[in-house]
Amino acid sequence: MFWGCTIPARFPFIEKATRLVLGDLGVKPRELPGHTCCPEGGLVKDRDHEVFTAVAGRNLAIVETAGLDVLTPCSGCYATFRETAATLRRDRTARDRLDELLADEELEYRGRLQIVHLAQWLADTLGPDLIARRANVRLRGLRLGVHYGCHLLRPQPAVRWDDPLRPRKVEDLVSALGATVVDYPTKLECCGGALDRIGERDACLSLAERKLRDVQDHDVDALVVVCPSCFQQFDLNQAALKRAGADVHVPALYLSELLALAFGHSPEEIGIGMHRVDASPFLEKWETLRTGREHVAGEFDLPLIDVCADCAACRDDCPVAAVDESFRPTEVVERLAAGDLDGAVADPQIWKCVGCHTCRELCHSGIGLEHALGTLKRLAAADGHVPDAAAAAYDGFLETGVLGTPKERARTRLGLEPLPASDTEAVGRLLDRLGDGSGGGHDGRVGDCATPATDGRPRDDDAQPDPARDLAEVER
Repeated sequence: MFWGCTIPARFPFIEKATRLVLGDLGVKPRELPGHTCCPEGGLVKDRDHEVFTAVAGRNLAIVETAGLDVLTPCSGCYATFRETAATLRRDRTARDRLDELLADEELEYRGRLQIVHLAQWLADTLGPDLIARRANVRLRGLRLGVHYGCHLLRPQPAVRWDDPLRPRKVEDLVSALGATVVDYPTKLECCGGALDRIGERDACLSLAERKLRDVQDHDVDALVVVCPSCFQQFDLNQAALKRAGADVHVPALYLSELLALAFGHSPEEIGIGMHRVDASPFLEKWETLRTGREHVAGEFDLPLIDVCADCAACRDDCPVAAVDESFRPTEVVERLAAGDLDGAVADPQIWKCVGCHTCRELCHSGIGLEHALGTLKRLAAADGHVPDAAAAAYDGFLETGVLGTPKERARTRLGLEPLPASDTEAVGRLLDRLGDGSGGGHDGRVGDCATPATDGRPRDDDAQPDPARDLAEVER
């Protein structure tokens, strides 16, 4: 593990979050003695390329001599090492010179080690699916921007793990956590932090403000970065902009901080309170998600809900949704995945599910929305969120034990024999034994009324049967 200078010295909370995430993923980082600054390209490479190559080569040789590969969470260190490796691969003179310089330390560089950025390792070695499965808190409902920075993607061909003009891999990781990734015009522009190191403070702050206003105009909850220098620009220097009166407020989060929160670690454990820009608005939404999902987990299988919400392939399968645009059953499941159990229970949409089993039969995962909507109906009934027609039909069932009595005159006209008598009193005794477990608050009244409650229209035994009307009442 090569931490670089900036993270341990200025942002130890990024180191803490990274260590927690690595531990959650079963990785114990190994640090080696003897490392120095990578060195930083803007300060060293432009002054003396030989010094730059020699110091970077020595740092790599320490790792390779130990028989290891190098992982770094710093984009600047990553670019330095990748550029140096490319130089030493194509320039035999530079390679021989490095060997001479390292001989006294009994170090050697052969160029066989892998140089990997933390984001690259998460995206390519582990993959978004594994990261998503590890997350305890899905970030559904949060709007997040991603800032790649310059050195994670460039220069080609030394750095080549994502498209430098149309990158997606970090955004795919964030999306895998359930968040909505917001695109914005200045996404690939430099943060401007390097200008601070040459004394161009005003230009440095102007570039920072330009990006911050852009993402703020796109209504993001936080900006996710993968470079400590970019974090400094969007946290420390944003705080300076705010002190100067700039109307910007965009919390910045390093990628491992976001992952640590999704993995269930608290903001206090990570040290997010040490940020200069207050992250409270973002954290309040995160806390709502965390506690809300805990409530959902008390009634539902959350992993299945997440799979269902992420898929949503059945949004066009529901026959009711095909004729009623206001019925969007997949939105109900997305609400559950976001931890909004109360909102899902109170949503009148759930009662439009007719239990036709279509979604279950067509679901390639064998889940279907029907069971989730049925559970929501039972929870809604317990809270009193029941359509009047459904409530009346259920009350009628509790009173009579049947949904309707036979129309004997109509049956006689059709030559049908009388049916055996229904034992409504037995149902009443059964409900008495169930007690409060019936869930309907019944009082054991069975047989008090000849017919169940209807839609209020008079029922005439002499009237001709109306199958459509009867079916509608049964469904209600």
